[in-house]
Amino acid sequence: MSALERLAAEVLLVVLLVLSAWFGVRHYGAAQRQAGWDAAVAAGKEQRDHDAAIARETETTLRAQLRTQDAVALRKEQEHAESLEAAQRRVRSGVDRLRCPAAGPISAGTAAGDRPAAAGADGDGEGPAIVPEVAAEILGDAAAVAGLVRRYERVVERFDACRAMNSK
Repeated sequence: MSALERLAAEVLLVVLLVLSAWFGVRHYGAAQRQAGWDAAVAAGKEQRDHDAAIARETETTLRAQLRTQDAVALRKEQEHAESLEAAQRRVRSGVDRLRCPAAGPISAGTAAGDRPAAAGADGDGEGPAIVPEVAAEILGDAAAVAGLVRRYERVVERFDACRAMNSK
């Protein structure tokens, strides 16, 4: 074997050694990358499951609070309805009366365009009684408005409770 053949064999051996080292490193890096990927996916699934459990617990707590609030609100609405019926019965029977405010004098110190709609404390005297059926309707309308206000307040309370749960 001549020196040229020996040099070619050594170069070929070095090239094969470099290629095998390159493929080995590439395979090792791919295996490490896949292992890291699998670990990250497993950690993500574990975190997702943990977050889902916390969210379910939070939702259960919030639903229990809202159920309690709804039960209290229903009881109050029933009490208001019973009170309204009793008040309407008393007004219709004449036991209680609604009266119009008495027309009081408007103070001379105010200009004609600036007169208040109600005269204030002077206008709260005994005025004529309102017809009982109309008075019962007025009480019903007032109760309907109060019911709207109570429902709005419950919506605001629910919103605040949800926002407080989300901020935790």
